[in-house]
Amino acid sequence: MSDVKKKRINTMNNLTGSEWLKKSFSIWSNIKKDTLEKKLNHPALFPSMLADELIKIYTKSRSEKVLDPFMGAGSTIIGAMKNNIQGIGIDLNEEYCDKAKRRVEDYQQDIFFDKKKFKEPKIINDDSKNILDHVKNNSIDLVITSPPYWDILNRKRTADQKEIRKYSDSKKDLGNIEIYEEFLEELKIIFSDVYKVLKMNKRCISIVMDIRKKDKFYPFHEDQSRIMREIGFELEEYVIWDRQSEYNNCRPLGYPYVYRFNKVHEYVCIYWKR
Repeated sequence: MSDVKKKRINTMNNLTGSEWLKKSFSIWSNIKKDTLEKKLNHPALFPSMLADELIKIYTKSRSEKVLDPFMGAGSTIIGAMKNNIQGIGIDLNEEYCDKAKRRVEDYQQDIFFDKKKFKEPKIINDDSKNILDHVKNNSIDLVITSPPYWDILNRKRTADQKEIRKYSDSKKDLGNIEIYEEFLEELKIIFSDVYKVLKMNKRCISIVMDIRKKDKFYPFHEDQSRIMREIGFELEEYVIWDRQSEYNNCRPLGYPYVYRFNKVHEYVCIYWKR
């Protein structure tokens, strides 16, 4: 085998040099929801564009599989479809599983959709704690997910005064846990199973935002990284997802007594199993 062919086989992805450079900057400001995603009425949706970008970086072959254990309305699934690889999504909310299925059906109707390359996604309505009932150990090539941000959906937002939009009433929903440390322990249980189904030398990517409740600040991205290290993951990278364009109704928080920042970014946390 020639050195050129060996080099091509050993490459991490299919990006050109210019594409590699373009995606390498640590602040992503151009990731936005499309028109259809804005109409989904999901309380914490990340765009399929974000999943698409990450899949292009961290996968190479059509035989690879991408898992989202907190699937929501299916953005990771759509991102996988855009790259002609199989997406597997798990979510306990039946309504959003149905929305994810409809997104798949709608995407299949797109005139640019290549049915010959289509890999049928798996959309599973179940508790994320049951991952091992649906996914084999060492079978997943990439995980892209966004877990509940503790119970913030159950509380009115002070930054832009958005109303409460509870994700579900289920006791199994991590977003209904009131004590922060208990929430982290439950999250750790799920990511421990994620570690088991992920292949060696592959990545788990989790998108989160830090949390403030009145005068108490919770560095969620740091706490998540701590439990991921305890599981066995290595923290490889943080990317900042700049969402400032979505926050057009912010207020002077704490004015005029204590200065508070309006959080308009999220952390794309990249963990490595190696």
